[in-house]
Amino acid sequence: MELSGEEKKLQALFSELKAADEETTPHFGATWNGAPIAPRKIRVFNPGFVAAMILLACGVVAFAVWSRYSRTTTSPQPLIATVPPSPATGAEAPALTTKEPQAPKPKSAVIVARRNKATSRHNAMLAANRRLEKDAKSIANWSSPTSALLESPSDEIFSSLPQLNQSATQLKSFLPSRAN
Repeated sequence: MELSGEEKKLQALFSELKAADEETTPHFGATWNGAPIAPRKIRVFNPGFVAAMILLACGVVAFAVWSRYSRTTTSPQPLIATVPPSPATGAEAPALTTKEPQAPKPKSAVIVARRNKATSRHNAMLAANRRLEKDAKSIANWSSPTSALLESPSDEIFSSLPQLNQSATQLKSFLPSRAN
């Protein structure tokens, strides 16, 4: 393909501009290597941030200590069940009274109180077990309210599989009576 005179003239002008640009433009490597490197600042923690973190850590530790000791404290006057004998029936009826430090209780009353406490715990456990058994039975007997919707009259057909050694007339009993 031959170039006309005007095209040659344009090509010569562009090559002159390219040469002028290459002379005036600095080389990339020289520019890159000559760039000043700024020293990095060493970051020091902000005093407000440090103080906030220390306060937060102290608060967490104080909450942990408070929650640990608040669970272990007991009331100053615990209740003890004492059982004085009933004069009319001869049976013992439990009565709750507060512990008084100045008047010691006889050993037999404390033993009876412990015995009654153990039997009451046992009775409470038996009642809880009965409730659990009742709940378990109700869960085991549960059925879906929509299970009746899943039943169809042809369920008996699909309840057993035909054997391969049966005759063709017996196998027809497994097929539906009407054509779809």
